[in-house]
Amino acid sequence: MSVEVTRLPSGLTVVTDSMPHLQTASLGVWVGSGSRDEQPEEHGISHLLEHMAFKGTKRRTARQIAEEIEQVGGDINAATSFETTAYFASVLKTDMPMAVDVLSDILSNPTFDPAELKREQNVIVQEIGATEDAPDDLVFDYLQATAFPNQPMGRAILGTPETVCSFKEQHLRAYLARNYRAPDMVVAATGAVDHAAVVAEVERRFGQFNGPAAPLPQTAKFGGGGPTSATSSSTPSGSRTSSPGFHPLACTSVTTTSAPLRPSN
Repeated sequence: MSVEVTRLPSGLTVVTDSMPHLQTASLGVWVGSGSRDEQPEEHGISHLLEHMAFKGTKRRTARQIAEEIEQVGGDINAATSFETTAYFASVLKTDMPMAVDVLSDILSNPTFDPAELKREQNVIVQEIGATEDAPDDLVFDYLQATAFPNQPMGRAILGTPETVCSFKEQHLRAYLARNYRAPDMVVAATGAVDHAAVVAEVERRFGQFNGPAAPLPQTAKFGGGGPTSATSSSTPSGSRTSSPGFHPLACTSVTTTSAPLRPSN
């Protein structure tokens, strides 16, 4: 069987599926933290953190992050869900160590530059507006809000304009420290990869992440979804209709109170 699994002393899990006949490799970091791990005042911070990971580190600018992967014909991206956040890259087999380095760098050493933060906040605010203009996207927000009312699993992943625009560097760092822990992280690689080589790279690059595991998220409770909630006039908590006075294109038009910091364990 080509699948191999190693659990490092830190608790981080490394999984590989070697396909030696290929010339390319795909790898990613899956963090067991998503929007359901957010406190009410942190609504949308998981997705914002995913955006900000690519906007500069202590070793690389945002441009260098993109160029280092793309100049060798690779691809890098990320995604946020209710329960996980993933950062992944595809490269030629000879560039696998470099890809591990880039992925570890964007998670270990983000700078959260204020100008980049403001820019990405505005990008996400526009994403929220675009979602509300796409019924096939919005219907899933309504489904979640109906099935899991008044709890993290029922909130839109993107957040609200007010919460997204309220976040500062310290909020991102506090969330990162609290939730990005080695026991809740999996580095997976497939294609032209050698398990021992991947393990060695991960041990070298991801040493900053350790335990204990992040706090468990709030248990999701199904709200029934019966006629009462289904016909309610309420809207998903990520909806712009719940944001009176908000200009849909920029955070600068929103007067916000910064979210309080949540302590890391």
